Amino acid sequence: LMGDGSNWIQLKLEGGPGTNAAAIGARVTVAAGDVTQSQQVDGGHGHWGTQRDLVLHFGLGPECEADVTVYWPDAAGSSQTETLVANMRHLIVQE
Repeated sequence: LMGDGSNWIQLKLEGGPGTNAAAIGARVTVAAGDVTQSQQVDGGHGHWGTQRDLVLHFGLGPECEADVTVYWPDAAGSSQTETLVANMRHLIVQE
C-alpha cells in the first residue's frame, strides 16, 4: 500500500559508452522527503568470490516517489537525475 510507511525503490543500472555495462562503481543518491541515502554499485569482495546484488534497494518510509541521481563511473564524471515512483524496480540506462 502506498503511504503505509514501508515504501521502497529498487534500481538496476546499465552503463553506456565509457562505463562498464554493469555500472560497477556508479554512486546513487536517493532523496525522499527529508532523507537522502547513498549506495554504490559494488562488484564483489573477499577471498570467496562473493558477488553483491547489482540491484540497489532503498527504503522510502511513507514517501511515494524519490529523486534519484546516478553518478556514472566514466571519465567525464557524468550524472543524471530522475524522479521515480515507489514500490517498483526501475532500470536506469546511462544517457
